Parts: sequence; C-alpha cells; structure tokens
Amino acid sequence: MIIPIRILLCLIFFVFSPAAQAQLRLLLPPVSSPATMYAAFAPLAAYLGKATGETVTMHFSANLDSFYAEAKMPVAQVTFFCPIAYLKVAHEDRYFPLAEVNPTPGGNRSVILVRRDSPIHNILQLRGSSFVAGDPACAASSLIPLTLLQEAGLTPKDFHVFRQTGSDQSALMDVAARFYDATAVAENVAAPYLRAGTLRVIGQAPVGPGDLLAASEKVPAPLRARLTTALLAATRNAPAAMTALAGMVRGFQPVQDGDYAVLRTLYADLFGVALTPKRNSMAMSFAIPPTYTPMAAYQIFAPLRAALARAMGRPVRLVIPANEQDFVRQGRRGAYDFSLLTPAMVAAERRSMIPLARSLPRPGAQRIAIIAREPVSQAAQALQPPLRIAYAGPYCSAREAALPALQSRERGTQPFVWKTVGSERAVFTSVANGSTGLGVVRAATFSSLDQSLPGAWTVLMTVGTAAPWSFAVNRRLSPAQRQALLQAMLHLAPNALSGAGFARFVPLPHE
Repeated sequence: MIIPIRILLCLIFFVFSPAAQAQLRLLLPPVSSPATMYAAFAPLAAYLGKATGETVTMHFSANLDSFYAEAKMPVAQVTFFCPIAYLKVAHEDRYFPLAEVNPTPGGNRSVILVRRDSPIHNILQLRGSSFVAGDPACAASSLIPLTLLQEAGLTPKDFHVFRQTGSDQSALMDVAARFYDATAVAENVAAPYLRAGTLRVIGQAPVGPGDLLAASEKVPAPLRARLTTALLAATRNAPAAMTALAGMVRGFQPVQDGDYAVLRTLYADLFGVALTPKRNSMAMSFAIPPTYTPMAAYQIFAPLRAALARAMGRPVRLVIPANEQDFVRQGRRGAYDFSLLTPAMVAAERRSMIPLARSLPRPGAQRIAIIAREPVSQAAQALQPPLRIAYAGPYCSAREAALPALQSRERGTQPFVWKTVGSERAVFTSVANGSTGLGVVRAATFSSLDQSLPGAWTVLMTVGTAAPWSFAVNRRLSPAQRQALLQAMLHLAPNALSGAGFARFVPLPHE
C-alpha cells in the first residue's frame, strides 16, 4: 500500500514534533532480560503515567556501556540506578534523586561468600585464593566487598586470581562450581545458594543507600515533585505495580543526593577518584573521625544525622576523611557544618568549631581494646621483639591509656615500637597485613568491625576508658541554629547511638 505524501508528512511531523519528544522515558539497567524487566516495570510505568498525566515509555539497555550512554542523553527521563552507576552518571550530568528503593529482605547487605566445605573461615584466609567479583555497577557486588577486603589489608594483587565479571549470577555459579574460591553479592541475590547450603558467609556489611530512581535535568521540577509523591505512595496506591516488582522492590522511601556521600567516600578511598555531583547540593556536612568503616558509620550515626536534618530543615551528608590529620586540617578551615571530635581535636579546631555537647559512654563500651590477628598463634612471628604496635595518631589518646597495661603484660621484657597509621580503620589493616603485631583501638570500633568480619582479629585485653567525643558546630552558624542543634542532640532517643558506645549527650558550658 502506498501512503499518500500528505499523510506521510503528518506522521513525520508527529514523530519529531516537540510534543511527541516530550514523552517521559523510564530507562532500566541490564540486570535481567528485557522481557523480565518489561513484565516487572510495565505496571509501574503505567501508574506513574496516570499519577503525573505524562506518557511514560520504557527503554532497555543491552549492556552496561549502553546504559551509561543512554542515561547521559539530553532527554526527559527517569532512570533506575544501582548506586555506583548513579554516582558515575551524576558526576557528569545533572540528576535529581526521586526515591530510594526499599529492597527485598537482604538487599541492603553485602555478603562475602565461600563454598560450604571451603577451608576459608575468615577474610584474612582469602590471601592467595581466587576471587570473582559480580556486577561492577552495584555497591553490594563491588564497592562494599572491596572496602571490606581493604580493611583486612587485602587488595586484588593479594589474590592468586582476581576477576571481575558483569553478572552476580555468573559469579555465584562460578564459586558453586569450584572455579573460584569466593565472591560477594547482595544477600538477597545469594539467598538460593544460602538456603541450599551450597555457600556460606564469611563477611558482611550494610550497603547503605541503595538502588534509586532519579530524574535527568530535562525533567521539570514540578514533574519531579509529582513523580516523587507518586513513588512514595506506590505501595498504597498501586499494589498491582508493587506486586509485579516483588522480586526486586518492596517499596520506595525518601532519598537525598547527600545520602550517597558515604559511597563517594568509599569510591575515592579505593580508586582515588572524587565523583562529586554535577548539580549543587543544599546538604550540610557532618564529619565523623575516621574510626569506623564508612558503611558502619552510615548505619551507626543514621539517627543523629536524621535529627540534625530535622533541626536544620536541610539534608545532611556524612563526611569521613581518610585520616585524622586531614580531618583536623579540614575542620580548621571550617569545611564542616558540624562534627564529632575527640578532646585533642576540640583543642585543635577551637577557632572554627564550637563544642556544644559531650557524649556519655554506655557502661563498658568505651574501653580501649588491644587487638591482634586471630588466631594469635598464627601471628606469633609479629609478636617477637621489638613489639610493633599500631595506633591512630596524635589526636587519639589510646596510646597513653594502653601503654601501662602493655608494660605490665610484657613485664618490661620487650621494647615497644609505636607506629602512627592515621586512623583506627588503618590500625585494623596494619595488624591484618602483619605490618604491626598489635593495635590499639576503641572497643566500640572493634565490635563494629567484628560484626562485619568475624574472626579476623582478637582482643588480647581491654584497658582504661577512651576519651569522650564532643559534638561541635561551625562558628558561622547562628545562635538560634546552635540551640536547635543542641536540642536535637539532647532529645535523641536513649542509646540511639549505642553502636558508637554512647548512651546520650550532655550540654557543655557556653563560651
């Protein structure tokens, strides 16, 4: 059939007209087949279209490179991102988070896995083994496990074989089939293998902020607001759509770009690349001394960060510098809106920061732990004279508190060589890789890391009491803002920060 030229011109005009091009795209990553993704997301696309009055069309990518290219196209689109993909795209193009995915059980935890009958029982025993990594765009399969390996003093070079694959399922099957010794994925992805008893967990960590839906800058602000409202109400207003997504998504929750600052910190630590967001962020900065792993800090201090955000009426991002010296240097420059400080840090940052409240410890939680590798018998070589001991640095008082106990334990028979490593995080790494025989850390810090990597370190003894941390605010904040922040600190739920070893905060005298 020959189409009349007039009709053909009308069709061309419709396809390429501004109205036709104004359709809102829903771009989906290549995590499964297009048929599977279409079945899962088509009801959600229809719901968003009805809720916003827009035409929503779905687009699929053949591979990760294609996904990145399409996400950067200058069109009005909503993109479903894994966290690392979001960080990379938002670094080059203006994207606005709409809602974070509330994952299915286990989706917010990364697990390091070996076969059930493997002789490997803790992360330190992975040295010299073979490791296959999963999806590089997902934090649970790449960034988080690489960070856990780093905490234990392991890099890809410490493995006999270290390979990156593009698929979590391929990585799991390769370990189950004995092609590799270990892998890491989200716990919900590994669930079938764990239920069957094929694989077991030797390390785990929270993923923190997870998958999200974000809008490109071509999506107008009013439409972004309608999309966010619709997503947050989807569980109630679109049960059929949520049922279709049941294997991937349990619901949606509020999100800010600042929530992903902790993952940016991890990425910069591992790869030396700062993935700063392309758009300006209104988030205020809350700095934590480099003691906990960033993901543990994200989890432990979530109640405090939320309280600060409510008090200021602005989102709050977590900042964790690489070492104590950098932490203090940035604090002196006034780079942080508020932070937690040791007594030595309070004195060093007095010109830029004002302490408002001091922490009171939970009974026994603020002891100082002297740690060694586990089991100690395997680290006997490191415990021979002279005894090398790692501690965080000049802003940590743990060395002075630990010294009498160590002298008493060794009865003066061993010379001590103290090694400053820059942070409590680095103390664990130093002990793990054998650079030092012992390390000195806060007991609360040890407990946090031991939950993620059980059996990698042991506590020889606990001594003294760690110095309390203070909550300090930037001097440029107004008296009214300081008072609002102080009230937020004082009204935290009892033991809200129990993971940090804090029972509560008490106000400090005004200057």
